[in-house]
Amino acid sequence: MFDKSLTRLAEEAEAESQEEFRRLENQRRLVFTRVLEAFHRVGIDEAHLKGSSGYGIGDLGRQALESVFAQAMEAEDALVRGQFVSGTHVLACALRALLQGSKRVVCWYGEPYDSLQPTFSWLAAQGVEVIILKAADVEIPPADVFFLQRSRGYRLLPGPTEEELRRDLGKLRERMPEACLLVDNCYGEFVRPHEPTAYGADLLCGSLIKNPGGGLALTGGYLAGNVETVARVAEQLYAPGLGKELGATEGFLRPFFQGLFLAPLVVCEALKGSVFASRFFAGLGFQVSPQAGEERNDSIQTILLETPQRVLAFARGIQRAGPVDSSATPVPCHMPGYDDPIVMAAGTFISGATSELSCDAPMVPPYAVYLQGGLGFDHVYIGALEAAQSMQEQGLLP
Repeated sequence: MFDKSLTRLAEEAEAESQEEFRRLENQRRLVFTRVLEAFHRVGIDEAHLKGSSGYGIGDLGRQALESVFAQAMEAEDALVRGQFVSGTHVLACALRALLQGSKRVVCWYGEPYDSLQPTFSWLAAQGVEVIILKAADVEIPPADVFFLQRSRGYRLLPGPTEEELRRDLGKLRERMPEACLLVDNCYGEFVRPHEPTAYGADLLCGSLIKNPGGGLALTGGYLAGNVETVARVAEQLYAPGLGKELGATEGFLRPFFQGLFLAPLVVCEALKGSVFASRFFAGLGFQVSPQAGEERNDSIQTILLETPQRVLAFARGIQRAGPVDSSATPVPCHMPGYDDPIVMAAGTFISGATSELSCDAPMVPPYAVYLQGGLGFDHVYIGALEAAQSMQEQGLLP
């Protein structure tokens, strides 16, 4: 049983969120319609769900999946593969493919996400000039690739709004028509009515165990964009001359198809959970971002907890709410690609799947926790109560 004062506050936060819930549900229907129409246009049937072994040559299911995915992401083409191990892997492949030789990449919205820092260091060691822009209103330097990160990463401030991203992609396309506009779309898929490819991005990259996998994809990543750019990255993933023609899909296709079909519904549930969590933790006296009523452009809710003790208690509460490994105790540790120790809570069916309810936090000031995912609103609701009660049990609430 939860403390009555916490339950009362949660009920109030849910009631006050109903208008935002309705808006998200209306948006969900628009996105879901686009995804369903993509299935119909491609003509998916049972034979497409079977998969292939060995080299995967002539895999009609894989070809159909990538056609559906491209249309769902408002792009010309897509590369959707279980051979990608993470969103970072997808982005690293894309950057290496597009920056062969001594070229220049501009990170348009400042420092990239922590796990990408080694990739940019590697590029710099290969002779690629890496420019980090802190503000998008500066003069635009010439570049071969402009890298735009859609989510906030480990930042207190949000990533770009849809309007800002649309404006900046248009400006870059006008000033640098030959440059590749690459968007890190992780945590952003189906959060807004349209994807960045609809207004100028050449390539989107992301992980299938985040939003577009719908909680069913067991692994994998995707690219979506124009035909030429997707083909260049495919050769980087496999080998020159192989392109998209290889890649076995045994065991992947059915959950990839079904996960994409469910993704707009799952993302909406996660967003409703984030709206609720924002109000609930603000009601407890914590600083949150986004705040209630603010536009959401990724599926991450930031809660500023200010002390390491609160972070650990919060993470233990989220873990306690998980359907798997609920008795485990999250502890900080060093993770590949991160400089600082990170605490992660994820009692998930799929290891590390942030489409399911999870949270993580760098164990450094200002001690902010990043809450994400949730296959259903009720799970986020219960997880938020568990996190709050875990802090309350240790006398850590404000």
